[in-house]
Amino acid sequence: MTITRLSEMIHEWMGWCPNAPPLRAAPAALVVPPEIIHPSQSSDGGSAGNSGKIHRGVSIAAGSLKAMLRDRQLLWFSVLAGLVMFFLIAVEEWTVAHTQRSMPFLIGIPVGSSFLPYPFLDTRLFLIELIWLLCFTTLLSGLVLYRAGNRTHKSLTILEAFAEVSPHAGPFGALSIAMALSGIFLYEIISQSQFFGKIIMTIDMAVFYLPYAYYLPDPLSAAIFISVQIMFVNIILFLVALYVVPGIVLEKKRLVPALAGSLRLMKKTGHELLGCALVFCAVVIGIAAVALVIGQSPLLLNHDYDFFLQVSRGQVLMTGICYGFILTCWVMMAAGFTSAGIAITDLYTYGKTVRVPDNDNSHTPPTDPR
Repeated sequence: MTITRLSEMIHEWMGWCPNAPPLRAAPAALVVPPEIIHPSQSSDGGSAGNSGKIHRGVSIAAGSLKAMLRDRQLLWFSVLAGLVMFFLIAVEEWTVAHTQRSMPFLIGIPVGSSFLPYPFLDTRLFLIELIWLLCFTTLLSGLVLYRAGNRTHKSLTILEAFAEVSPHAGPFGALSIAMALSGIFLYEIISQSQFFGKIIMTIDMAVFYLPYAYYLPDPLSAAIFISVQIMFVNIILFLVALYVVPGIVLEKKRLVPALAGSLRLMKKTGHELLGCALVFCAVVIGIAAVALVIGQSPLLLNHDYDFFLQVSRGQVLMTGICYGFILTCWVMMAAGFTSAGIAITDLYTYGKTVRVPDNDNSHTPPTDPR
């Protein structure tokens, strides 16, 4: 057997035919499954990732302010919020003018071996607080449904959004009662504590007392002062239960699961919440700066308070400035409620979907193909 024949037999045994077309190997390609990167994850470390999350929160807050300009229907929520605040001030003004404290329960707050001089629960204030919280919880739930619904194919009107609130009356009632009790407790602690009392009095004297006290009747001035304290306490309570209302109306949860889910989601979106807080706090600081200038106008004009009272009292300009500023604050607080509700809805959506909602709140109806 020749060497050539032996070589042919080996090639045939290995499956190669000399007449077959030559085989060319394709270059090897490494197939790697695509990596799923969520927007909440950062590839450049912790500090840069946290700054990106804070910037995302700033964008959400700024988008909530823009949404009110793009969707004029949202102004109705601001109008209703302004009416609820007016109700609080009007009821407090009537109460201050006609009564002192009405029929509190005989329950005191123990401090050491003694009790605080005033009882912990004032039935009058509790009922006012409960009605106020019920109204604001209803407004917030309607705003959440309206905002969330108009981001999907389910376009809602304001009346339809409020109609969907009624099935959740039970959880909202329990939430309002719990927050009213907590609010009264915190209000009594703040109003009866010397530490907090000095802080509040310092802020009041520097920002809100002069020269407003010269132009506002005493019952109205006291009603505004008490109402601002109550609203401040309620803001703290709503911040503690930030995502409870969206959890109830969007996921149909009961109160306790909604509260537990709210705390978990707040931890998840902590940096975004900080970004939102920076925007809203900047607005509040700007308003407080204007109030400080007006409140300290006697000193800025190098006048003592007696001279200022004699010269400026009854002047149309100063009266207009004082009442105009209070009215402006009222309008901005009502608009701030709507903006905050939009931001809460968008933060809740982001926390659940890890996707930043766009700023367009309008639902565009399908066009007629004709």
